[in-house]
Amino acid sequence: MGGLYWNTTKGRRYLYEKREGKRSSLGRETPELNLRKTHHDQRTKELRTRVRPLASRLDKMAPVNRAIGIARMPTIAAKILRELDSAGLLGSHIIVAGTNALYAYEAAAGVMIGGQHVATGDADLLWDAKRSILLSSAGVVRKQGFMSILRRADSTFVAQHGLVATNSKGYIVDLITPEQNPPELVSAVDIDAQPIGGMEWLLAAPRFEHTIVAADGLPLRIVVPEPRTFALHKYWVSQQSSRSAVKSAKDLAHCRIVTTLAETFLALPLIAAQMPWLPAALRALIKDVKKLPRATGGEADS
Repeated sequence: MGGLYWNTTKGRRYLYEKREGKRSSLGRETPELNLRKTHHDQRTKELRTRVRPLASRLDKMAPVNRAIGIARMPTIAAKILRELDSAGLLGSHIIVAGTNALYAYEAAAGVMIGGQHVATGDADLLWDAKRSILLSSAGVVRKQGFMSILRRADSTFVAQHGLVATNSKGYIVDLITPEQNPPELVSAVDIDAQPIGGMEWLLAAPRFEHTIVAADGLPLRIVVPEPRTFALHKYWVSQQSSRSAVKSAKDLAHCRIVTTLAETFLALPLIAAQMPWLPAALRALIKDVKKLPRATGGEADS
């Protein structure tokens, strides 16, 4: 909501608003501004009264969530997503595109994907650079860079030659973007978004949003590509000649698992007519993906 406060200058009161570190004047005191300030203060008090017991409840449930095994996403990845969400970037400018996206699909389906399939030491964040230049909707990013958000999650993050960010434990954050974005749109001040082919297909798909639980036992919002599109894209990536055998096998496993979850638990069949956003390259792969064996109980357990 931001904050509203009065400031007196030369005997006259002016109402100021402070939001996301930026201060702006709303003008000299008037009955209308007085009423706005009163309503704002009342609403703030009401929300704080509601949030306080909810925050306490979350803290109490965190160890329970860990004990029953639903606390899944690594804490560092969760902290980064929470900061992106707080900055207003998650879902609007940035979505999760890599292995961490599987946490959204498994939570929505009510299953747990085998640990070997979700294990990863990095976070692939897909930036829709066409939405803004230099992530211009977020003042903190425009002034201090994308690293400012990562450092709020972990102060040890540093930019590696402007290409990726790593923390003291070796966790890597990749900011990626479609290849066709003009060069001037792929800079986030202190780290460059790396152009990768096929990413535009994931951005063209509907967003898939879910609430998951991190390893710290606390919930968070995650936004990923629509699951069938993700699965088809993984299959496409697995077939690229430049892909290593190890990575290709992992891509293929992700394809099979997410396809199984989509069809079996989410009522999302692989039917081209239901996915008008699909490019021809992915639409042509539907028949091949349908022939793949579905995930077994060891890969995704309900």
